[in-house]
Amino acid sequence: MDTVRAAGSADDGAPVAQMLTAWQHTAEVYADPELLAALRRAHNHRHSHPANPRPPGKAKSPTPN
Repeated sequence: MDTVRAAGSADDGAPVAQMLTAWQHTAEVYADPELLAALRRAHNHRHSHPANPRPPGKAKSPTPN
């Protein structure tokens, strides 16, 4: 709620939109058991970028705008 209040007082909806987008992405991960399992696996911390957790050929579901 702090984000919503701050955005309202500044007349800037961008922080709320960012928060909702983050929640949506989190829900998408939890809704995909394979993706969730891949993200929970231990990974090598020597690399700066994690490996793509999606198996090849598995397209990301489209996000409604």
